Amino acid sequence: MTPYGAYQLYQIERSKSAAEIRRADEQLGEISRSLSSAWHHASRPTGALLALLGRRGRRPEARSAELSGAGC
Repeated sequence: MTPYGAYQLYQIERSKSAAEIRRADEQLGEISRSLSSAWHHASRPTGALLALLGRRGRRPEARSAELSGAGC
């Protein structure tokens, strides 16, 4: 067994404090949020195309008002 493998076993078997558990949960939450967001954008091709064009998040009414100058 390598020295690093022995350390990994030690880390797995030791008891964790509440703060360590909370931090690990926060890190897992951040990772899952990132993956979920990436999957959401990848599974919606129109959203990805609009994001590439820089038009994501605008409503069609706001865009037409912007073009006609009514928003001023």
